[in-house]
Amino acid sequence: MIPFWQALVNFFFPPRCLLCGETLKEFQDDRPCPLCFSQMKFFSHPRCPRCGLVFMTASGDDHLCSGCLNEERYFTKARAIGPYEGVLLEAISRFKYQKVSRLAKPLGTLLAEYEDPEFPFSEFDLLLPVPLHSKRLRERGFNQSLLLAGRVSRKHFISLNFTSLQRTRHTDPQTQLSGSERQKNIRGAFEVRRPEAIRGKKILLIDDVFTTGATVQECAKVLLKAGCKRVDVLTLARVL
Repeated sequence: MIPFWQALVNFFFPPRCLLCGETLKEFQDDRPCPLCFSQMKFFSHPRCPRCGLVFMTASGDDHLCSGCLNEERYFTKARAIGPYEGVLLEAISRFKYQKVSRLAKPLGTLLAEYEDPEFPFSEFDLLLPVPLHSKRLRERGFNQSLLLAGRVSRKHFISLNFTSLQRTRHTDPQTQLSGSERQKNIRGAFEVRRPEAIRGKKILLIDDVFTTGATVQECAKVLLKAGCKRVDVLTLARVL
């Protein structure tokens, strides 16, 4: 039963879902409403065990995708909650580009409640968000990956480090570039400061969207070079 004062507030100011604006029976700012949740698509098998790419066929065993067979991967595993489309795309776009920072709660909860026996949170020593360059951070006002990582950190009691991995070069927005252009654009954009903080650690790297993987690849590369034990990646969405 909700407190009387909360019921009174709900009566005069009906709570709404932060994602879709639908009126709710009771206030909940930390998760999508049932309607939004029912419209979301979530990844399943078969998939690539390395990068998490889901295959079009609905049957068959997991197997490496062509990208993981033919290209060097610096991360050990990458996973995403679902495809970058529909409700998830709209919510991430509002969060990231329209600067609706309060969406960090429901989206961060989605990420924190991700369940996969092949991807246990208990394996990781440290959480790192993909950093923004200071110029982009000033424009947006917040780092969306850091806000998401904060929710994961609190739920799973994993230490959050947002100072060791730094973005030292301002780059063009990745959304405007092709796969090869993304790799060239992001090359050399990150560096590790205070490497002793990540040395020997199993790191979970958090970002909002996995598109070609160029950004998380570059982050994992510099982290491994600085001495961490392994890097895994978790994102809200993946572009198919």
